Amino acid sequence: MRLSMIRAGALCAASAFALAACAGRGIVPASQSALNPNALNPALQDDALSPLATSCATTPPQYQWILKGACTKITLKPTGATFTLAKYQDISVKGSIGDNSLKAPATVYLADATDKGDIANWKGGAFPKYKARGTTFVYAAAVNQGKTPIVPKAGNKPIFEYDITDAKGLPGKQCAEAVIKTVNHKPVWNPLPGVFPVKGKTVSLKQFNAPRGIELASKIPLYFAVNCF
Repeated sequence: MRLSMIRAGALCAASAFALAACAGRGIVPASQSALNPNALNPALQDDALSPLATSCATTPPQYQWILKGACTKITLKPTGATFTLAKYQDISVKGSIGDNSLKAPATVYLADATDKGDIANWKGGAFPKYKARGTTFVYAAAVNQGKTPIVPKAGNKPIFEYDITDAKGLPGKQCAEAVIKTVNHKPVWNPLPGVFPVKGKTVSLKQFNAPRGIELASKIPLYFAVNCF
């Protein structure tokens, strides 16, 4: 009993000494999470609360409806770029933007969400849900931070590609996608060509042709929706 008490006292003293040392060097622990054993194991943390999942849920870099899921920033070149979004709500996304009209590299942010309380209202209005065959299970946005619109160029590689994996399994055997176009100052969903087969827990959606009017306008998000059936 006495030995246990001595060990406990030594532990407390060591902890106090460490904290005092940090204070003496001007180092202050960010939060109690440093003492939380779950913080040492990312597998025990909630994807939705990960710093990676909420790093750009502000204006800027997003505008209009803000997607609060995973987010990443890429430097898009005239020949395109690849991207990877951190896992969010069991959904992982990677893909690419292909050849385009840029003359010099531009910064583009990409974000996703599920529209289950993770898309902020804009001008008092809720994000327009995509109502299509089967289940719409994920939304994404590409946001051009530059002053020049980015127009996709058709070629031998996809103008847009989204490879989506859901660890819980996709809600169907094939999937499709759509983008928002503005018609009479109102957002309207427009399906993109193609139906893509689900392989295991992943679907690869590739667009090789640029539909008329599709571009990454300056600081105006291009929203995507994916439905499976």
